Amino acid sequence: MFRKTKIKKIFILFMALSLVIAPITVNAQGNPEKILDNELVISNLNDNGEIASIQVLNHLRVSGKGNVTIEDKSKYKLSSARNLYSTDKVTIQDNNLKIKANIPAGDAFGDVYYLAELDKKEIASIDMPVKIKVEYFLDGNKIAPSKLSGKSGRLKIVCHVENTTGEMKELEFTDSNGEVVKTETEVFTPYVVSLSGWEFDNRKFSNISAPGIAGESPEGVLINVQGITQVSWTVPLVPPKYPASQYTVLEADGKDIELPSFKIGVIPIVPTTAEIDNLGTVQESLGMLYDGFDQIEAGVGAPNKDQTLLFGLSSLKDGLHQVSGGLTTLKDNLKQIRFGLQNPAFEAVSYNALSGADASGNTPGVKDAVGLLKSNVDEKFLPAFTAQKLVLSTLETTVGTAADKGQQPSLTTSLYNDVNMLKGAVAGTPAEQIITGAIEPKLTAIAKNVAVFRDGGTLITSGGTMDFPASVSALELGANLMSDSLKKVDQGLTIMVLGLGQVDANGNPVKVMLNGSPGSLLYALDYLQAAIDGQMVPGIVQLQDGTGQIGSGAVGAKEAIAAGLQTFESVGAIVSALEDNASQADTFLGKPEGAYGTVAYVFQTPEVSKDANAMLYGLGAIIIALIILVAIGRAPKELFEAPVSEQA
Repeated sequence: MFRKTKIKKIFILFMALSLVIAPITVNAQGNPEKILDNELVISNLNDNGEIASIQVLNHLRVSGKGNVTIEDKSKYKLSSARNLYSTDKVTIQDNNLKIKANIPAGDAFGDVYYLAELDKKEIASIDMPVKIKVEYFLDGNKIAPSKLSGKSGRLKIVCHVENTTGEMKELEFTDSNGEVVKTETEVFTPYVVSLSGWEFDNRKFSNISAPGIAGESPEGVLINVQGITQVSWTVPLVPPKYPASQYTVLEADGKDIELPSFKIGVIPIVPTTAEIDNLGTVQESLGMLYDGFDQIEAGVGAPNKDQTLLFGLSSLKDGLHQVSGGLTTLKDNLKQIRFGLQNPAFEAVSYNALSGADASGNTPGVKDAVGLLKSNVDEKFLPAFTAQKLVLSTLETTVGTAADKGQQPSLTTSLYNDVNMLKGAVAGTPAEQIITGAIEPKLTAIAKNVAVFRDGGTLITSGGTMDFPASVSALELGANLMSDSLKKVDQGLTIMVLGLGQVDANGNPVKVMLNGSPGSLLYALDYLQAAIDGQMVPGIVQLQDGTGQIGSGAVGAKEAIAAGLQTFESVGAIVSALEDNASQADTFLGKPEGAYGTVAYVFQTPEVSKDANAMLYGLGAIIIALIILVAIGRAPKELFEAPVSEQA
């Protein structure tokens, strides 16, 4: 009686899967009008962690009239296929299955459920999109699961998961300049692995932990319910955001060990989270930095670029070697240097970043560009970071701490105070467990993550924890350091400007005398002819080298920022490629022509039991676990809940 009830529940839950995606039309006369093909691929792992058998639970939802025959193709040789919901036989010929479906009069569709088992000779040649390997250790020594039964010691279970679908693809996207960019990158079919509800009897296991390592292994979630510790992991295998190869770790002290058959679900899907996307803000900031370095590079220029510092220095050196050309030529060249450092006609208040000039068409010199960049940092970046920290601090205060309690909830009380008040009001009810087990941990994570986003530290995520060095405080510190550095650069450039001498709007040197001698380079040209070869030429060479290093540094910074901008700009193309790959991962065996397909995978480990048959598998439990997983992940909640109420 129990077995019949269990089978009935399995089919009710499996029928929920048929509501996930609407079927499509098959344009072939005499065939069913519409077909939806849902596959659940069940792989049993043997004592060596290898796939011992593969079964496919297939649900076909067929639209049409009366009795119809469906031809379902199989990519692999099958050892058997049987109809689970009617007495009609499933015929296999050359790996093609013929299945009869009866659509009752007045119904829009009919359902067919069959279970197919692959020929064991096929298994070795099958490349699963996600490789699963489970290893067992007892007291640090690797052990087969069949040898664990009845033993005691420190148990460790490591589950390796790897997405093997990576292929090189050419992606195309439009950059911030409106230009189409093509780049080749490795794109995967996105899969999410769920190791859900691994149960450990507290009478046999203690000191249970599921540690994680950022970038390698997610931390598991432990829940203790009525003497059973349940451990779950969610492992997104979605490069480049998540590694293609990860592993989970379970450790516990065990005595007289027995273990159930653990289930590992795999679904092709691009996961959607409540993560806040700051890429736009970061990209805008990088763009501003790029413009600042571009202005510095433009001011420094190149030996062959007019009205730049390097051009002026180069011209000056040539002029010094051609003394016979006269000091007039030398003065003209020094004017270009002076304009490269600071353009006296340039007005910063009317500067237009798009045109690179002020309202009168005057371009900035290096010192002008440094001043513009420092002004942006001081007037835009730093106030923005201060405001962001204030917002985060306000949010942290709003969340509060677990110690907040006793105040009547109002607009001024913290969320923790309100939750504690609510918990007291529902004490002893299931709602109290929800508050304690779900709401309070989330509030703790929010309060922690708000502080981490503000000051840095370790973020709490659904997949574990991760270091978060890019806090608002860190960015604020970097902006302050940049401001100080730009101030020093400006001071150095000021010294250079004073050394060359002040010029009027026409570029003529202003006469300055210090202690009876010329006070500037431009004004002292009449006095320098005798010292040109011995002093000025070597000095100009050194000035060229230093200026070249400034220009090279600006170019390097621009290239690095441009590469970062291109990475941000390619995110949309990568996500589209992932979604496209996920939509194409719609079958394992194959599907009828024109059918719309979905596929999910489950791997199950052998049960460790003291019974004579110590290597057992629970097919019913697998189907229940996977159908719940698929239905929750892909169907609206109301569609999933309807069959459950019918089951009751």
